[in-house]
Amino acid sequence: MDIFEVLSAISKRKKAFMHSGVNENEALIKAELDVSKEFHISLFDIKKLVRA
Repeated sequence: MDIFEVLSAISKRKKAFMHSGVNENEALIKAELDVSKEFHISLFDIKKLVRA
């Protein structure tokens, strides 16, 4: 799995959370956490990717 696949997964989940009524910031946090758990990547590394 490369960086672009991880970012794509985060983006898709963020959009799904937003469509269910969650605000954008909270949706991003939830998406990062979900992707971190599913792909076994540390949350710290996920946040570095997203914030870069």
